[in-house]
Amino acid sequence: MITINELELVLFIGFVVMTGMYFKVKAEMYTHKRMTAEIFMRIANGSMKVKETEEGFDIVAVGE
Repeated sequence: MITINELELVLFIGFVVMTGMYFKVKAEMYTHKRMTAEIFMRIANGSMKVKETEEGFDIVAVGE
């Protein structure tokens, strides 16, 4: 029979939680990269443009 002590149980739970958090952050980074690449492609194609404002920059569609 396999036995574990309290420290091993706590470490196992910690590793499971950290692994779950890692994959969540990895998925969020992928989504962010995909959205950023799509915006850059629209700017490169000319369907969107970067407009300078007093507070910084704004991305607007070409028709606006």
